[in-house]
Amino acid sequence: MNSQSDATDGLPGHVRAWWQSVPVPTTAVLVGVSGGADSVGLLRAMVSGPGVAGLRVVVGHVDHGLRGEQSVADSVFVGQLAETLGLEHDVVRVELDGEDSEEAARRSRYAALSQMAVGHGCEAIVVAHTRDDQVETVLHHLLRGTGLKGLAGMPGHQSLGPELVLLRPLLDVGREEIERWLRTLGQAWREDETNCQTRWTRNRIRHDLLPVLERDYNPRVREALLRVSRLSAEAVGVIEEAVAGVWDGCVLERSPSVVRLCGKTLGGLAEPLVRALLLELWCRQQWPRQSMSFAHWQALAELVGSGTAIDLPGGVTARRNGSVVRIERSAAAGE
Repeated sequence: MNSQSDATDGLPGHVRAWWQSVPVPTTAVLVGVSGGADSVGLLRAMVSGPGVAGLRVVVGHVDHGLRGEQSVADSVFVGQLAETLGLEHDVVRVELDGEDSEEAARRSRYAALSQMAVGHGCEAIVVAHTRDDQVETVLHHLLRGTGLKGLAGMPGHQSLGPELVLLRPLLDVGREEIERWLRTLGQAWREDETNCQTRWTRNRIRHDLLPVLERDYNPRVREALLRVSRLSAEAVGVIEEAVAGVWDGCVLERSPSVVRLCGKTLGGLAEPLVRALLLELWCRQQWPRQSMSFAHWQALAELVGSGTAIDLPGGVTARRNGSVVRIERSAAAGE
């Protein structure tokens, strides 16, 4: 938290100041609350004192059902907290259908939150990702060989569709600060023991890798990673402006499953800009990017100037026919 907000009103002051700085007009939001300290702190901060002016707050909880009675207890805790605060609340239980992975859990969680948000007439979903989460995300992306967008980490706000945005007001706040503030309120929270299990990559980064980096390499490695994130975000902003300037001349047609690109126009662009445009295309199409390696983006960019066809992860194929590049995702892959 910055010193000004901390000196005036702590976490609630930080959230109100953040909200005033975000150019996203919303009158109703769904706050994703797992029951952990971060999300409980976010919820309490959003409704503490005057709260965020003119905002209707709905509490949303996603039950993955992975922890048996503990998952049920989490749902009960969140429901009771919402009732105590006089807030609407909703719970959706999801099944991972055998996909026992971090990515599967993330996809199902956001799908459930989006469902609740739309059902309650909310224009935004608010989640409690913290400064610590940002550090772990940037390091995770770095280990996977990410590009600039991955190094930028999680944005403070991003689109989830034509009428729904995702907001992260706590990216400048650390977990310890949140827990300290909750203790001053006497507010309890739920502990998820799976956060200590190192079967998940993110947990290994949190409990194993980061402590080693701090102890043996750079005691201020978290600050260094956040600096990389900020600089990368600035560079991404410049690139996105360049992509926006050439978009209409490159994208001939778009539907949920098929995109037609002008190979001639793309062929006149620098390859890094072509890759950036393709990445933006994937984002707008909401096609999966996790399995797309740098080699895949490179091969696709090269197809624009030469070659005839390439198969890509996620059921996507690209074919060049004369000056037109057709990229299609199979209907089965999108189910």
